Amino acid sequence: MTTGKDLRRWPPGVQCAVFFSYDVDGETLWISRDPRNWNRPANLAQGSYGPRVGVPKILKLLEKHGIKTTFFIPGWIIEKYPDMAREILAQGHEIGYHGYLHEFDPNAGYEKEKEIMERCLDIFERILKIRPVGLRSPMGEITEATVRLMHEYGFLYSSTMMDDDYPYFWQYQGRVSGLVELPIQWMWDDSSYFFFTLSEPARRGISACSKVFEIWVEEFDGIYENQGLFSPLFHPQISGRFSRVKLMDNLLTYMKSKKGTWITTGREIALAWKTERAGERA
Repeated sequence: MTTGKDLRRWPPGVQCAVFFSYDVDGETLWISRDPRNWNRPANLAQGSYGPRVGVPKILKLLEKHGIKTTFFIPGWIIEKYPDMAREILAQGHEIGYHGYLHEFDPNAGYEKEKEIMERCLDIFERILKIRPVGLRSPMGEITEATVRLMHEYGFLYSSTMMDDDYPYFWQYQGRVSGLVELPIQWMWDDSSYFFFTLSEPARRGISACSKVFEIWVEEFDGIYENQGLFSPLFHPQISGRFSRVKLMDNLLTYMKSKKGTWITTGREIALAWKTERAGERA
């Protein structure tokens, strides 16, 4: 899907961009994995830690660093924790679309996906008085219906795919569209290292923060050298713990020490990419 890489096309003074984002899935992370979790209070409590405890710690950290980021929040979570979502906006961060119940059904089809999207857009308008411009499809999956809806509803960018080191414009209906993709990667996702559960699928080991820091710094250094996009992805119920907040603190400190590192929201990165690479869509 990439339409070519001119490494000179970041805004002046920018060596690489960093999309430091958060998926505030809360209880929906557990419900979407297994509907039986509706009746498992202990599992739901693990999810609720994110909106209740993790997000306030993360907002404090971001304020310390003077960083604005993007939070992708399912509609159900916005309804249950409206004050949390409003506080994220009040502190100047972006909130993006992330489904209603973090649901993904490859057989849902266009009409069902449209129904979910319209329900969520109504929640954004009613509770937050905004319309999201960014989208991250739940479960890291996407369908042809999702692609169609992203274009029909005029989203500025998506951040779901894992197929490039740089942003790119989507192809739609045989031509390059104005929709920007900000790629992510499991290697940059905190759940790959820290998400332990007794439920299926099989439980994962828990990594030391020092090891994850080492992996992410090596990744960032390679991306920085090649003027790419680094998109670390966090879940407040996972990375809202004290040791992992410190990991994020250390990572931000390291990246900010490198001249030309631009850490900002998905909206700002997508807008810059569209501005600097407008010729690609001619």
